[in-house]
Amino acid sequence: MNALEVSDIQRAFPLRGGLFARPKLLRAVEHASLALPRGGTFGLVGESGSGKSTLAKIILGADEPTHGEVRFGTRVFGKRTSDSDRRWRQRAVQAVLQDPFGSLDPQMNVGDIVLEPLRIQQSGIVKEALQKRLDALLAQVGLPAEFKRRRPGELSGGQRQRVAIARALVLEPEILVLDEPVSALDVSIQAQVLNLLKDLQDALGLSYLLISHDLAVVAFMSSHIGVLYLGRFMEQGTREDIVERAAHPYTHALIAASEPDAPDVRVIGGEIPSPLAPPAGCVFHTRCPAARDPCRVDAPPERHLSATHRVTCHFPITPKA
Repeated sequence: MNALEVSDIQRAFPLRGGLFARPKLLRAVEHASLALPRGGTFGLVGESGSGKSTLAKIILGADEPTHGEVRFGTRVFGKRTSDSDRRWRQRAVQAVLQDPFGSLDPQMNVGDIVLEPLRIQQSGIVKEALQKRLDALLAQVGLPAEFKRRRPGELSGGQRQRVAIARALVLEPEILVLDEPVSALDVSIQAQVLNLLKDLQDALGLSYLLISHDLAVVAFMSSHIGVLYLGRFMEQGTREDIVERAAHPYTHALIAASEPDAPDVRVIGGEIPSPLAPPAGCVFHTRCPAARDPCRVDAPPERHLSATHRVTCHFPITPKA
C-alpha cells in the first residue's frame, strides 16, 4: 500500500479584476495524480509558479482542492473528511519548510520550539518525559543537548534547519513534506542536511514528499519523480526513468539547468506563462525548442512509455541506443 495517493487534484482560484469584470480562474493545479510508495521519496520538481507548493498545501490540509482527493492508506481527504481523520493528519503529516529562520519563533528557545507541537497535541506529559524526548530528538538531528537553551538567532542556517526537522519529528509522523528544505542553505551545508534526511528516513521508516526547483537535489533524494509545469505533470516515473530516460523537453531543460555540461540537453529561455492565461494546446509549447504545429493547437495525451514511466507530450524524446 502506498503512503500517499493523490487522485485528479484540481485547484482553481477565482480572481476578480475590477468592479464589473467577470472573475477569472487561476488554475494552479490541473488533474494532478501521484503515488508515494511507503518508505520512499516522491520528488516534485519544477520552476516557481508550477504549482508545487499549492499541491503541498492540499496534501498538508492547509488548502482544499477544487476537485479530486488525497488518500493516506485507507483515509480519504476530499469534500467529506471526518474530524478524526483531520486530527490524524495533523499528527502524521508534518512539514519542513524552505526558510528555517522564518518558521522558527525568534523569541523562543530551541527546546520550546521543538516541543511545542507535542505540548499542543498531548497535554499533561510530565516534564521529565518531555526533556528525555527533546534530548533524543536533538541527538537524532545531530545537535548537542545544550542547544535546547539557545535561540534561533544564535544558530547557523544549517543548525536552524536541523531544529525545524526535530520539531517536525516530535509527533512521530509517517510522512514529511519537504518544501525546498535546503535551497536557503550554503551548498556546503546542503549535502549534510540531505544526508541527515536520508538517514532519518532509513531509521524511522519515513515517507517523503520532496519539493524543489533543483532536479539534482530531487534526483539525489527521490525514488520517484514528477515534473510539474503550470500545474500539470509533464512527466512522471522512477528516478531512473526521469534521470536516465527523460522523454519530455521540459525535463531535459531541467537537467540542463542542474547539469550544464550534460550531453544532449537543450536549455530553454523565457519565463513560465501566467496560469491566468495558459497557452492553448500544450502549455509548454511557447518555450519548447521542439514544438510543432499540433503542439500549438491540441493538448497532448498522456503516454505510458513503461509500467512506471509516463509523459504528456505529442512528440516524446526517445533515448539514444
